[in-house]
Formats: sequence, C-alpha cells, structure tokens
Amino acid sequence: MNLKKYNYIVIPFFLLIFFLFITYFGNQFYAETFGNPGVDYSYILLSLNQKVPFVAWHIYPYVLAYPFWALTFIYISTRSKENMYKILTMAIVTFLICGIWYFFWQSDVTVWRTTSGLFLNNDYLTPRTDLNFTESMVMWIYQAAGPRNALPSMHTLMSWFCIIALRLDKKIPLINKIIIWVLALMIIIATQTLKQHYIIDLIVGLLLAEAAYWLLRNSKLVKIISAWIERLNRKLKLE
Repeated sequence: MNLKKYNYIVIPFFLLIFFLFITYFGNQFYAETFGNPGVDYSYILLSLNQKVPFVAWHIYPYVLAYPFWALTFIYISTRSKENMYKILTMAIVTFLICGIWYFFWQSDVTVWRTTSGLFLNNDYLTPRTDLNFTESMVMWIYQAAGPRNALPSMHTLMSWFCIIALRLDKKIPLINKIIIWVLALMIIIATQTLKQHYIIDLIVGLLLAEAAYWLLRNSKLVKIISAWIERLNRKLKLE
C-alpha cells in the first residue's frame, strides 16, 4: 500500500488535534489555574439525571474514544477528500464554539461524580481505597480530565461527527458502519453512565453537531479551508 498518497491527511489531522487541545485542555488549564469553579447544571432535567445509573465497565469503550475518533477521521479521509474537509470544517467551528462557551460559562460535574459510589461519604476529596481495576480506571479518568468542560459534551459532539461521516459517505461497507455506529453510541451513553456529563450536556452536544452538519456541509467555509490546506499541501509537497 502506498501510504504517501494519503499525505494530504496530515495537516487536517493535526489541525483537529490543535483545536481540540486549545478548546478542551486549554480551558481545563485556565479553569484550574485561575480557580474558575464553573456552574453545576444538574438542575436542568434533574429528575432524568437522577435516574441514570453508574456503570463502571462503560469506561472501556469510553477510553477508546480518542483512537476511535482519530481512526474514523483517517478512514473517512482516505475515502473522500471532500468529506474530510466537511468534517474538518464542522469540527473547527464547533470546537471554537465549545471553547468560547467553556471560557465564559464554565460547567462543573463534581457533585455528579460523587454519586458514582467511588467516594467515601460523597466527598470528592476522599476516594474509596478498595476500588477494583475497572473502578480505578474511572477514577483515573476523573483525575486526568477534571470536572470541567461538561456543557456541551465534546465526547458526544465528536462521536456524533463519526455518525455524520457515515451519512456523508453512503458507500461505506456495512460492517464498518456497524462498528462506527456501535462504538459512537457506546461512548455517548458512557458520558452519562460514568457520571461524566448531565443529560443536557449530551443534548447540546448532539444539537451542535447536527447544526454544524446542516449549516456547514455545503458552505463556502468548506471551500475556503480546503483551498488553503491544498495550497499548503502543495507547498510542502504533501500532494
């Protein structure tokens, strides 16, 4: 297989990573450094939130999220440059929206996480000492990600983009469609059952992805971004 013919994916892929890190991890750093506690949005659809169970083993599909998103983007890009630029444009715009929202209206799910049963006396500062391996993985995610950047859910947003990619490319083999659908939905469900997000976070993430699909997929912005990247690719001899 001649991998060089796919060099055109390199810049779009790293643009995705750049905007993701600025949006998500940049805001996490800002919130923790400057003590921005964020707002607890549990009061929105509270009765539904309270019915969501904690399911520790859902951590396994959840931790696959980043490689899953990356591989899906690469796969879609190898099949169609046009679809690659559409997904890239949707991602950049929605990442910027999320970043601005997190910066000005930061959220917090600390209280929600304490309902997982992983803490003593519902105290976020005192995790249980008898956690099994799976529960320890959940705790590691809690500590690594922090309780910020919840609304909207970027895990939901990016997983739904993987499903949107299937709508853009209707000729994807059935088995690949099933794999992408199943993993995307499992990650979205896990945002709830791991107490990482409230239901409103999921809803807004879905709505944001759908809005981007309908408003941007045939927009001039796609052409502007694709033209700029293709010029850069030619200059760097990536295509």
